[in-house]
Amino acid sequence: MQTSMRVTAENRDTLARIAATELGGVSLDEALRVVLFERQSRAALARLATDPDVADSYLTETTHLAEIDVAVDE
Repeated sequence: MQTSMRVTAENRDTLARIAATELGGVSLDEALRVVLFERQSRAALARLATDPDVADSYLTETTHLAEIDVAVDE
């Protein structure tokens, strides 16, 4: 489904530069998806930082997951 939206030329060009130089030449749509994901991730981390108990639990779980040794059969 093709939709349109209004974007200033300056913002379009900035997004195009990000797409070309930082994201390896992806489409503007994909670049926007990445930028929005990064923003959502930063917001989630900021919320996490406001609750030390949840942050500690998250760090404990991610440390545990990072230490799991997964064998892969070839």
